Amino acid sequence: MSKDHRLRAVFSVLAVATASLALAATAGASSGGGVVVQARDACDHSSFPAGLCAERADHSGGTVTFDELLAVVGKKHSHPAWRFTEDKLTVHRGDSVVAQFGRGGEVHTFSDVTKTGFGPGCVDLLNQLVFGKPDVAPVCSEIDPVAGVPEVFVKDGLFPGRTITVDTSKAGTQLFECLIHPWMRTTVTVQ
Repeated sequence: MSKDHRLRAVFSVLAVATASLALAATAGASSGGGVVVQARDACDHSSFPAGLCAERADHSGGTVTFDELLAVVGKKHSHPAWRFTEDKLTVHRGDSVVAQFGRGGEVHTFSDVTKTGFGPGCVDLLNQLVFGKPDVAPVCSEIDPVAGVPEVFVKDGLFPGRTITVDTSKAGTQLFECLIHPWMRTTVTVQ
């Protein structure tokens, strides 16, 4: 199977799993006035592999074609339109910090990588473009039996209606990364 066909197959499976999760998900809790970290992208619905990029309801901002995304990531090892709204943040113990789906059409993860550190994600093509080799993170090998995607996508997936709460009960630094788009990173320091 060619890399293009394999990538499209992976993204198609992700899209189906995402749709299933979105239908099954309940609305996330309100952030209660704390810090909200949003996952954002600018995917162009018409140019991305089928089902990978949902049509954007807000129609705000520009869009980036799939080929443009790959070209920029290949040169810069990231794309500025695929990002978390907070790169680094410092909060006090007990402050509310949540991650949620923001603007865009792709699914992201907000995965705690504190123990392993920032590194490759679960999509070999993007890892090749960012890190120069296709190796995936070890956590990607555990596949959800229902969705057929890495369990981390199910556990840490950000899509409309889902929030992930950061544990701020202990002082320290936590690292969060999108394991689909591994240049999307946030450091949360709890004082």
